[in-house]
Formats: sequence, structure tokens, C-alpha cells
Amino acid sequence: MLGGRKRRLPRRGVAAPQRHRQTVLRIVAFSLLCCGVLVLFTLQAFEVRRLRRDLDDLNVAQAGALGEQAALRERLGQKDNPQAIEDEARERLGWVMRGEEKVVFVGGEEE
Repeated sequence: MLGGRKRRLPRRGVAAPQRHRQTVLRIVAFSLLCCGVLVLFTLQAFEVRRLRRDLDDLNVAQAGALGEQAALRERLGQKDNPQAIEDEARERLGWVMRGEEKVVFVGGEEE
């Protein structure tokens, strides 16, 4: 022994179970933390999947709306065309021009 000091050895009877308990608590806390993070990532993955489905649905709806818009623009472009106006009046409203007679067939078989 140098310098006249006694070297103290740690007590094994009291400190060892306490260290073991702390180690177990740390392992349990770490495991719970890992499980929590895993649950959060899983929930986020489900949310991302749902949002992607919603985005796909919106893209389909947008494509349909753009097609309808194009058809309406084409129809609007014909508003000043006299032939288109006459055709629409004859088809939808059943109108006829002066001097013409409208013939309506009642009954009979359709071909």
C-alpha cells in the first residue's frame, strides 16, 4: 500500500442488486421507447398510404373534370355558329323552320 491509504473494495452485497435493477429498468425503458417509435412509424406509414389513395382519387377526379371542361369549352365555342344553334334547337327543343312541317310517328316498332 502506497501512501498509507487503504484501497476500498466495493460492497457486493448491497450495490450489485441496485445496479442490476437500474440496468433492467434502463433496458425496459429503452424497449418501451423503441416500441413507441415503431408504433409511430407504423401509424405514419398507414397515414401516408391513405393520403396516396386520396391523391390518386383526386387525380382521377381532376382528369374527369378537365375532360368535361374541354367539352364545355368546345360547346361554348359553337355558341356563335348559326348551324350549331339550329341543330341544337331542332334536336333538343323540337323546333322547325318556317315553311317546314314536323312529322311525329306514334307507335310502331323501332328499328
